[in-house]
Amino acid sequence: MNNTTALGLATLIVVLNGLIGHFFAPNGIMLTPIVLTITTSLVCFGTKNIKIIFISALTYLFVALNDISIKLYSGGSHDNEGLGWVHLLLFVGLVPTFGILLATVLKHKEETVTNKIIAVVLFIGLIVGHLQIFSNLGLGRYYWYDWNG
Repeated sequence: MNNTTALGLATLIVVLNGLIGHFFAPNGIMLTPIVLTITTSLVCFGTKNIKIIFISALTYLFVALNDISIKLYSGGSHDNEGLGWVHLLLFVGLVPTFGILLATVLKHKEETVTNKIIAVVLFIGLIVGHLQIFSNLGLGRYYWYDWNG
């Protein structure tokens, strides 16, 4: 599998999950751990000749895109309880995601130890920053066809 195919499939999976979340709520939220695991596997195992720091950034990118699409476009009332479920399933998905990324980082023999440390710290830092910035994204959002007011 070449890089374009792997990254294209990962993008398609995130977009499809966003559409599933919008039209068939709450399935998109419930599929989040599976989507994160599949996209991370595609980035980590499906790409070739990409530096480990970029693999780390791409892994975060697909996690972030999925999280943002779920928070903004999934059906439902977008209240605190729903946000809690979104975060719970995000964290459930981050466990295998981080494990796959860590295995990929350790497997790359051609990378220096410094680059490996930077890749792991970068991913953790991007996730922490993402959660700080986007933790309440979509809260209180409603759609005109769902609103009873």
